[in-house]
Amino acid sequence: MKSSIKFLGAVFIVISTLISCDNSPTLQKYYVDSKENDAFISVDLPANILQLKDDTVSDDVKRTLETIKKVNFLALQLTDTNEALYTSEKVKVKSILKNPKYKQLMRVNMGKGNVSVNYLGEEDAIDEVVVFGSDNNKGFAIIRVIGENMNPSEIIKIAQEIKLDGDSQQLKQLGGLISGLK
Repeated sequence: MKSSIKFLGAVFIVISTLISCDNSPTLQKYYVDSKENDAFISVDLPANILQLKDDTVSDDVKRTLETIKKVNFLALQLTDTNEALYTSEKVKVKSILKNPKYKQLMRVNMGKGNVSVNYLGEEDAIDEVVVFGSDNNKGFAIIRVIGENMNPSEIIKIAQEIKLDGDSQQLKQLGGLISGLK
């Protein structure tokens, strides 16, 4: 009797462990894997290159800016030689963003392309904002704003108040990459 209870307990623990393991792909893993592929353009921007235009912004906006840890940028430019790669990678990203842990804030359809904004966390305490934009003539880009307990309403205000530090080496690198897309 005791051995069957132990056996059932062990089986329960193993099954619970297997069920709790989430093997679905994550955007973080996709980003890391794609950085190694030369077809992709990737830039990691630390939060310290973001600066406020002036000191007249609210303390809430300043606190929200302090919750941003980094920004990741990943893009795949569509060319005549990588249409199959573009299509398959776009499907992968859309599949990842369909995971229920990513909550959609908005989606905009612009004919040949579209933009979606998703987030991880709670409505009043966002840990990651993901902007995914694709254009069937140019390619796609993913922007991840990673932070901790970010306030969504303040994130919108920040977009209007932030400038990038023009002397930043990361910004120069990003500018060079973006100019190469034209």
